[in-house]
Amino acid sequence: MLDGFELVENSLRASTENSTKRNEQVMANLGRAHEANAEKAGEWYNKGMDVKKQSDELFNYIDELKLRIVQGADGKEGDVNNIKQKDNLEAASRVMLAPVVGEGKKLKERLENYRENMSVFVGDPAKRAMFESLLSTATPRKAGIISGSWEAALFENMPVAAVITLLTKMQNDVRYVEGEVLSTLITNVDEGDYRVNKIEALVIPKSQIVTSGTPYQAQLVLAAVDSTRRPEYFLNGKKLDNEWITLTSGVGEYQLKGEIVADGKRYSYETSYSVTASTATIAPVLMNFLYESIDNDLEIAMPGIASGAVSARLEGHGGITKKPNENNIWTVRGLDMSKSAKVSVVLSANVGGRIVSESKEFTVRPLPPPLPFITYKDANGTAIKFTGGLIPKRNLIEATGIQAAVDDGLLYIPYQVTSFTLTYVDAMGNHIPEVSNSGEFTQRQKDFIRNLARGKRFHINNVKVLSPAGKPMDVRYPMEIIVQ
Repeated sequence: MLDGFELVENSLRASTENSTKRNEQVMANLGRAHEANAEKAGEWYNKGMDVKKQSDELFNYIDELKLRIVQGADGKEGDVNNIKQKDNLEAASRVMLAPVVGEGKKLKERLENYRENMSVFVGDPAKRAMFESLLSTATPRKAGIISGSWEAALFENMPVAAVITLLTKMQNDVRYVEGEVLSTLITNVDEGDYRVNKIEALVIPKSQIVTSGTPYQAQLVLAAVDSTRRPEYFLNGKKLDNEWITLTSGVGEYQLKGEIVADGKRYSYETSYSVTASTATIAPVLMNFLYESIDNDLEIAMPGIASGAVSARLEGHGGITKKPNENNIWTVRGLDMSKSAKVSVVLSANVGGRIVSESKEFTVRPLPPPLPFITYKDANGTAIKFTGGLIPKRNLIEATGIQAAVDDGLLYIPYQVTSFTLTYVDAMGNHIPEVSNSGEFTQRQKDFIRNLARGKRFHINNVKVLSPAGKPMDVRYPMEIIVQ
């Protein structure tokens, strides 16, 4: 599973490189404007240089932290781009949380200072709110529990692979914020300039795609209108101010028509907006494969296109269908490695009369092998999955039998146990098998367990199961059980 972080890391790194190139281009444009007219562009160029300096310093500081953490795991020759001990849980804690010299608090302070400094350069409250969200240092919640501190929540007992990906995400956010600020600064260079070659009515929406339950907002303006005169704005025959807000509820596309009246002339306008279902997605790309024999749910979306306008099909074999009552969730089923090891999900949508299509290829993989386990409840009533080793006799007696499942933290796929053998050694040294033709303990097996003394052991083996597709399988991993 840790290898999945490498995919996310590579994606973030590519995104960061693109942001860096874009920011360099914006700075180059600021530089040319400064050379052409220092009086007009000088203030914004100097601010741009300050933004670049602060961004580079924070970016490079995070780079140093990444190197220190990787070297803490892999040694002095450690390479951030080729991590050996991806599952090391101590390296990040030593660098970020060590008493007095830990870098976690320093990183938090630098992120907060950078966020506040960048907010000074922009006047748009929406951008400031975005900076607050992207560079948030609020203590995150974990399973309903608030951790003691931001740095402990992010770096305590975290594998190196996860921490490096998290720090790269921070660097990506820094470059994104830098780009937003630089774009604002270069816009300010020409603020106040007035250039026009025609007059037309315009609708300027804050977004043409809005989620259900949120307002659709748009400005209605007449380009190049004399600022000393105020035009009149109409929508569907009703007079209104130049900003219109309406609540949205139903999913779909909505048309708007109206006119703007200035100096006795009427200028017509029309526009549309789409309402999509409200969704919030946190989806790190951990894998690019699908499992055979089970239903695989995929979250499918095309940027800027309402979910209802997107269709999907599967190339290769198997099928894909939209999940009822869930706008963006589709289910792939019927995959079989014996037919082909690759399938592709192909998306398409009609955008303005043009068919837009995207696709992604997936590898078909077999399910990981299931493992047998015994379920019992501890003193607090919490269900415990016991896979072998020491177990209190009371809990063992309360158990009704064994189960089997694929359970790796991401997947939980139960299998039906059809038979298993309980094997023990009697006083003469003979191996005695007791067979159950289901997943339940037989009465003879229960009697044997009830009479066991502490320290005695037995084995569960020859476990046979049915896969989710109904295929008989042998579980290759026996259980050794020791009575405590």
